[in-house]
Amino acid sequence: MLHRVFAAGILALIAVLAALVEPPRTAEGLVYAQLRLPLHGAALAHGNGLLYWSRKVQSVPPSVRAQKTPKLFTGETRIVSQGKPGKVAVERPIHIAADGLARALSIQRVPLAPAQPTRVLVGTTPPHYLLRGGVLYRYSRRLTLTATAYNASYAQNGPWGATARLNGAPLTKGMVAVDPSVIPLGTRLYVEGYGPALAADTGSAIIGDRIDLFYNLDAQQTAAFGIQKLNVYILGPPGS
Repeated sequence: MLHRVFAAGILALIAVLAALVEPPRTAEGLVYAQLRLPLHGAALAHGNGLLYWSRKVQSVPPSVRAQKTPKLFTGETRIVSQGKPGKVAVERPIHIAADGLARALSIQRVPLAPAQPTRVLVGTTPPHYLLRGGVLYRYSRRLTLTATAYNASYAQNGPWGATARLNGAPLTKGMVAVDPSVIPLGTRLYVEGYGPALAADTGSAIIGDRIDLFYNLDAQQTAAFGIQKLNVYILGPPGS
């Protein structure tokens, strides 16, 4: 066992002496032998000796740019555009003196491609909560509107037919007519006594603080609804 250890030591010593007797013939070999750094740049004149550099390309993660918006509830975020990583070259100049001594200089970072930031919307509208039928709804505003009812009859809809102004779909229970200047079309609602609803239609008589609730009922049943004052909850931030 001792003979093997002694032999290994002798071989290591011979390797060191061989390197001293016959140093590396190239700049790459010289720098790697002394600094363990690979070279990637061409030689440049530098007074007494030569200047090389070691170079490594690294990825730069994209930053995040947050923009506040009232169109989301507080605590909600939405990615508008996904960022892209950039690239930077990490360079370390290496001076090789005339006597063959290599010395690493200060690291330099050279941008190659800028990172594209990730754009994120951050909500600022505080939510309110409404529990109805075992379902918890979040809303941003509560309105008290004058409510009436209508059905799919020609008398109620005219030549346009019982179709939603929002998307042309047939009117069904849960679609309501609003004044878009008060409640934009497409807004999700909860109407007290009616349930979840979608602002999907308009009407010539529905102006201001009015709402018309669609029912699959006959004329007599619809007329029986009459005129009521109802609480209407805006489910979601304004403009969402």
